[in-house]
Amino acid sequence: MELLIKIDDKGRILIPVHIRKKLGLKRVVKMRVEENKLIIESVENPIEVLVQTVVKGSKNIEEEIADFRKISEREGLKRVRERWL
Repeated sequence: MELLIKIDDKGRILIPVHIRKKLGLKRVVKMRVEENKLIIESVENPIEVLVQTVVKGSKNIEEEIADFRKISEREGLKRVRERWL
């Protein structure tokens, strides 16, 4: 399957609902760039992924931790905005 998707002025893309459902994408996904390609993968539970990373080991644990901190910060800010703003 191949689609053309626009990127908005803020750099965001909208993944069509039928693709999100087919791939099981939820509110948090893992994204990386490999050989000039953007890879997006479903992540069920960020804490479980972190635990698996620690158990299996990682070549760059600092980067993994930084990624999870960013995700946590964004989710926290979003929840504050939803509740208080």
